[in-house]
Amino acid sequence: MSIRYPNLLKNKYVIAGIIVVVLLILYIIMRGGSSANIEAASVVSGNVVEQVSVTGKISPMDKADLSFDTAGSIAHIYVKVGTQVKKGDILASLDNAADVASLASAQAKLDDITRSLRPEELQVEQAKVDSALVALYNASKDGVNAARSGFVQAQNALFNYADTFFANPQTANPLIKISTQSSIDQTSIDFERVSITDSLNIWRTSLDSTSSASTLLDSADKNLSSIKSFMDDLSTQINHLSPANSGLSQSTIDVFLTTINNGLSTLNQAIDSVTGARSALQQAQTAYNEAYSNFTLKNAGSSAQAIQAQQATVDSLAALVAKGSIYSPIDGIVTRVDPQEGEYATPGISGFAVQSNGLYKIEAYVPEADIAKVAIGDHADVTLDAYGSDIVFSAKVTLIDPAETVLEGVPTYKVTLLFDVADARIRSGMTANTEILTHEHDGVLFVPTRSILVGDNGSKIVRLLDKNGKTFATTTVMLGLKGSSGTTEITSGLKLGDKVVTYVK
Repeated sequence: MSIRYPNLLKNKYVIAGIIVVVLLILYIIMRGGSSANIEAASVVSGNVVEQVSVTGKISPMDKADLSFDTAGSIAHIYVKVGTQVKKGDILASLDNAADVASLASAQAKLDDITRSLRPEELQVEQAKVDSALVALYNASKDGVNAARSGFVQAQNALFNYADTFFANPQTANPLIKISTQSSIDQTSIDFERVSITDSLNIWRTSLDSTSSASTLLDSADKNLSSIKSFMDDLSTQINHLSPANSGLSQSTIDVFLTTINNGLSTLNQAIDSVTGARSALQQAQTAYNEAYSNFTLKNAGSSAQAIQAQQATVDSLAALVAKGSIYSPIDGIVTRVDPQEGEYATPGISGFAVQSNGLYKIEAYVPEADIAKVAIGDHADVTLDAYGSDIVFSAKVTLIDPAETVLEGVPTYKVTLLFDVADARIRSGMTANTEILTHEHDGVLFVPTRSILVGDNGSKIVRLLDKNGKTFATTTVMLGLKGSSGTTEITSGLKLGDKVVTYVK
């Protein structure tokens, strides 16, 4: 068979032409096409805002569902929905006339068996009781002062000494700054610091709302014990430090040891003061009880055992009468009154509700992907479905739960926000659409986020449009804050007025 060289030569030219065309196409793709096939945006200066959007529910700051502790027919309901009440106001009472009568009879019998002393004996015994009462009053006053002083000293030990070893110590996310013996120890001591913050807040509230010296001293003893345990654990970690395992100099470690020891010394002073005040109060109470018991015994013809038994009967009946009434545990407004007078009340079945008046909170659940962006104190704009998107309320993040809540299989974290001002339009149960402002950079360069690509080596690149508007070349950029509105901050690699490709058709 003969070879047809002209056809072969012709095929070579065709192949070469195809190669040239392919290379030309590739060049156009790499360098860009005509301006009609390119969408671009300018590099501009302005604000980049990062927000976290969540939906939550509004609830009152405090609320209480209330029920009777005993069964019976409801004799009186003193409130209705919308009634303003103070803490301790009576809401309703049962028909417990029989119990009241029994209490009156028992009290009368107690009065009868505790007859008065003769005038000369009464004067002596009364003087003993009065003296013991004065001592008890002074011990109570000293106890209150010791409890309040213990709180101040505990704060001093924590804030001025222990907290020097933490970053963000008085927040929901404290982090110990020194080396610990293990990651478990680190997590444990960070969690202890969170718990101490919660305990201090509860302790402060009890100091403001309680006047009983015994109750205040018990609370102080319990809280000081918790703080002592935390500081002992912290001291263990500090005493474990050495130049070899921490990278610190011995002089620095010595300073750390002095700091924690000073904190423990301050705390121990508070503990000793509270312990001494408790002991003095108990002794004064015992002395008063003994003086009063002797006074009662000598003033009565009955034995001490008989008097004590009758007193127990009076106390029991008084408690039973008290169970026949419902009292408001908070200042607020009555939101529910289900029963009516004459109805039979079942113990434990809630029929009344009271909520705090005026201030409301939002509880929302933030996914784990966004929770790291949110911090206590962040401002938020809130719209309510009831009023539409044109009416905006201001709120602030006040609490972030350290533990997760799994919703539909997804870990979330409960975030609590408080409205900045009371507003009559806000009501419990409303749906709150919340935009939490987490970060904002003012006066920075930014581009549309969609214009940013990932280079071969993982770097961030954009396609910079040439001045002719027809071709482009890639350039590496450094990124800053990624905004929630589809823009991203550029910290280097571009200048104001540059045009970047956002889309190639």
